[in-house]
Amino acid sequence: MRKYLTAECSKAFHRFYFFMAMLVTLLGVGVLVFTFWLSYHWGNGGMTFQNTAQMVALILSVGLYATLLTGDIVFSDQYKNNTLKNEVSYGVPRVRIYLGKLIVAILVAIVACVLLLGTYVGLCWILFPHGEADGAVMQILAYCLAGAFPLWLGAQGVVMTCYFLINSNTAAAFASVGILAAVPTVFQVLGLTLHPVFEMIRQFMPQFMVENLRNMLFDWSYVGLCWLVGLAWLAVSTLVGLLLFSKKEIR
Repeated sequence: MRKYLTAECSKAFHRFYFFMAMLVTLLGVGVLVFTFWLSYHWGNGGMTFQNTAQMVALILSVGLYATLLTGDIVFSDQYKNNTLKNEVSYGVPRVRIYLGKLIVAILVAIVACVLLLGTYVGLCWILFPHGEADGAVMQILAYCLAGAFPLWLGAQGVVMTCYFLINSNTAAAFASVGILAAVPTVFQVLGLTLHPVFEMIRQFMPQFMVENLRNMLFDWSYVGLCWLVGLAWLAVSTLVGLLLFSKKEIR
């Protein structure tokens, strides 16, 4: 397993795709912060470190859908290119293939998250004025990230399951978005029209929980619930993926 992980990590982190994805997103972060800085430079006193940094808490759900990109970097059209078929033909156990790619996708996601969030918060720290609320803002960010991280892991598990079970990466991406974004909306409608139990189920969907974090500030029991739910999504999606992938005919 160690050799397989090393090979997959080397492949993922040396891909041009990975570097271009990071470059584009970092440029996006730079443009966003530069826009804030121009607003501050032109007299907008509301552009402080406190106000710019805490915007991270408002866009945590972006991390759920970023798992599509990190999953694609690792999986990389393996059905289309027949590389997955070759791995199986060479005798690599399917469990090792599945878990190896899942672990590497999580590692890629962690590296990307640290790089992007670190760059954004670091630039905000350097460019904008500070105040007494800086410590409180950092605590809010720590709280929100502590709750969002396991939910992002659960989303990564769902994405990798879709990539392994659906031969088209495009179709797999649509299926992932459907599970992560459309299903909660369906449950919300069903909860309003049929029975409240559907609304209760929706409250355990990653999208709902990650967006609800900012409404539950410093309720660490809710962060604990996020870890339970996120790891449950990761475990169940991985179990389903392993069972179905082990029986899947690869052409």
